[in-house]
Amino acid sequence: MGKFISLVKNEYIKLTLKKSTWIMLILLVIGTVGYPFVAKFAQWQGGDHSIYDYEEYSIQDYKDQIAYLKDVKTENWENETEALQYKIDNNILKGWQLEAVDAMFAVKYNTDGFYSFSSQQTDEYVRKIDDDIKSGNWKGYFETACEIIGQMNTEDVHAQGQKEIYEYCIENDIRPDETNWKYKTVVELKNAESEMKNLDTAKAAGQNVDNTEYENYENTKLKCEYRLKNNVDFDISEHNNWMETGEYNFWSVFCTTTLMISFIGLIVIVIGGGIVSSEFSGGTIKFLLINPVKRWKILVSKYFTTITFGFLLMLAAYILSAITILTVFGADNLSASYISAADGAVKEIPGFVYVLKNYLLSSIEIVVMATLAFAISSVARSSALAIGISVMAYFGGNTIMLILSQLNLSWGRYLIFANMDFGGIAAGESMFMGQTVAGALCVIAVHMIIFMLTAWDGFTRREA
Repeated sequence: MGKFISLVKNEYIKLTLKKSTWIMLILLVIGTVGYPFVAKFAQWQGGDHSIYDYEEYSIQDYKDQIAYLKDVKTENWENETEALQYKIDNNILKGWQLEAVDAMFAVKYNTDGFYSFSSQQTDEYVRKIDDDIKSGNWKGYFETACEIIGQMNTEDVHAQGQKEIYEYCIENDIRPDETNWKYKTVVELKNAESEMKNLDTAKAAGQNVDNTEYENYENTKLKCEYRLKNNVDFDISEHNNWMETGEYNFWSVFCTTTLMISFIGLIVIVIGGGIVSSEFSGGTIKFLLINPVKRWKILVSKYFTTITFGFLLMLAAYILSAITILTVFGADNLSASYISAADGAVKEIPGFVYVLKNYLLSSIEIVVMATLAFAISSVARSSALAIGISVMAYFGGNTIMLILSQLNLSWGRYLIFANMDFGGIAAGESMFMGQTVAGALCVIAVHMIIFMLTAWDGFTRREA
């Protein structure tokens, strides 16, 4: 064991003495530290607008709509103009009041024929809603809205879903505020339940129903119920990609730092592709072979160095990213968790563990491609050949698999490139139907054994 440790130590010394290693490390540090500032610049350029934000208007928007309606004079344009003018007069730009105004005028004019109120009932409901809007009494409006929905002429699934939201908020004293996470969660919960009812109705009518879609709504329902029950105000699963959500915080940036793994993979491939062949081409292999150490130990020490160096780079990138993002975006919700639901169960994972897990899942492809580069390096005398083939496979493998899947060539599932996305395979999002994590592990294991046997055979038979 002592000799093996000495061999590994010697390999690390060789790596640190190479200028190319330091150049790659400097580029990695620049990318890791610079990424949060790129996100900050994007925030400065476009602002912090979440896809979960409520719709907000301006007075000018209303005036433009009024001018348009007066110009084109669509059906019931006078009613719409009156509603817009009401919003202008009362400065209603966002929130539950917007919905209340629309409901008030829907009751007042009943253009869709949903209600059969007497003129006295209509005036009373309009007066109640008007008072609630002007006084900011959301509970009063919700109670009135529930009463109105309960007397609709037709059963409207969307309206019934809204009624359930109103009743839940009244019962649990949840204010319908765009900054209130509980209200957003209740809306998401009831919308999911409403969609599930629609799918159940369609299925009962003999229509084809997408089971995956139904499961997604069911999982959303479970997550929302879990958050409300356990008072979880921040769920990383809803804030894990600033490029998609438009939100800029610690987690929305930190969760996307796995993008840096591609560059780490490139570094490891370069190292693995040259760690053996460079010894032969430079003539330094003779100094290793004169030592009383078996060849296979020398080979394993080089492979061990390549892989461990890659994991050390990932760990360094993980820590450096966290520190930099913490400095740039602050420490809000630092103890938050990632919540997921599947098969009727809800799982809560600490945020830092979730991101680390994604780093490790991404490392699978790095290990496989580094092993391929290492095998070619052990057989060929050219580092450029080993690195070139491995880099092409690393960046082009997914494209090849996509083409094969589009051509319905099922044998593509047995190629290694189709089995490295464990996260996608576990979630049922693999390129080929029927792929499983166990099957992917078997395919990878077979390829890795072939790569290692090739490396061992090429190295032990090769003359110095």
